[in-house]
Amino acid sequence: MENNFQDTGETRKSTQAEKSDRMRKEILLAAISCLHEFGYHRASIKKITEKTRFSQGALQHHFPTKEDLMVFVLERLLAKSVRLTLEWLNEIGEDKSRISELTIKWWTNQANSPEYLTMVEILVAARTEDSLRRRIKPTFDNFAKVTDDRILAIFDSNKISQTIARTLITASRQMMTGLISSDGLFMKEEDKQAYIEHWAMFLQQLIEHRMQESA
Repeated sequence: MENNFQDTGETRKSTQAEKSDRMRKEILLAAISCLHEFGYHRASIKKITEKTRFSQGALQHHFPTKEDLMVFVLERLLAKSVRLTLEWLNEIGEDKSRISELTIKWWTNQANSPEYLTMVEILVAARTEDSLRRRIKPTFDNFAKVTDDRILAIFDSNKISQTIARTLITASRQMMTGLISSDGLFMKEEDKQAYIEHWAMFLQQLIEHRMQESA
């Protein structure tokens, strides 16, 4: 006779795993909100807990220390950043005329967001917190390598050197970071958007000029 009854032990495990995943997602969103609102040093475990439905004890069951939580948050945000970047690169394919479009999309949908500012807050804190820096370094190094290597792959190295392409990628990333964390603090949103659009146009013209020279 066919057994139509699901194993109750497996059901409990599945339910518990789903509950744990939902909790982690809620904690992640609460941490992003706190980091965006208060900055790294004022975003305490207590404040993050207050933005969830859970007790501080329940939160610390998953993340015993603030550092543990910050490592988790950065890993999740960098993974999402990689996924979005790869999706956009797949969209443009080999059409290098859309590099400017990619640059604007990168800014609008990723860099100019609470999530990206959250990443910046954690990275800046890692400058003076040695343990945090050691823990997030492998994740960040992998993030930079995966995204940069995939972007570099769309450039023809015979027409645009890998050194120049990598410099442009890094410059774009650092400029966007600066716009949300330093110079951009004193700029209107429309001025920042215009700045990015001018930069995207400059990149496009530079790439097209390089390709024409090598033709």
